[in-house]
Amino acid sequence: MPTMETIVKRNNKDYTITLDDDPMVVKIIEKTTGLPTIHYSSAKKLAAEAKQYSPIAAFVDIYLGIADCGLDIVPALRAVWPYAPILIVTIDPTEEAVSAALAAGADDFLRKPLRPKELMARLQARLKDLAQKEAKSALNFADITLDTIHRTVRGRNGLKYLTSTESNLLLCLARAKGTIVPRSALKRHCWGDISVSDNALDRKMHEIRKALKDISETVTIRTAYGEGFVMELTDRARKGRSKVLLTSS
Repeated sequence: MPTMETIVKRNNKDYTITLDDDPMVVKIIEKTTGLPTIHYSSAKKLAAEAKQYSPIAAFVDIYLGIADCGLDIVPALRAVWPYAPILIVTIDPTEEAVSAALAAGADDFLRKPLRPKELMARLQARLKDLAQKEAKSALNFADITLDTIHRTVRGRNGLKYLTSTESNLLLCLARAKGTIVPRSALKRHCWGDISVSDNALDRKMHEIRKALKDISETVTIRTAYGEGFVMELTDRARKGRSKVLLTSS
């Protein structure tokens, strides 16, 4: 299980966000995790400003005062931070509170008063879950790496963000390992039963090609007219590989 020390070493810009009207809770979270936390006491304010942050985790109190409930914004936080663990913090001892928190989209539950060892154990468990999901999400093809969780594709020349549909299309092509994927299969994989025109698919492929051109010198997508698409090495990359094989032999 990763320690907080290894988590901090991974990225010295890591931080958490805490939504709680008790300053002591903020101090306990910072001291226990060793990470800075951005403190909010208003759910509405956090919901309005959440998009500007990318925390490693978030701690959310349920009861913040009259007519202010942390649970109300958990779905919104989950939408903005789909891969950050959200841990509910509350004094409420009932099982109903736990059920409500998990139903809202939270990942775990901590009761007050906070116990540092429990806080660390639960945070580490949630971060371990995320790390395992990230490891399973990475798919390599030649010099590019597709991350389906964060919807990014990385190559020697940088990184590009993809839409959900673009990520699914690229995943489908990468899994085919150099064989042609029919248009019908790509449409079915990405849009299901929704009727999609060939022009719509072509436009998405155009965007993927542009992304690959910016980050990779070896991977391209070829149109197999009348059939579909195939992801393969560029002519330059194939020639380079042939030269290496001839030299080796």
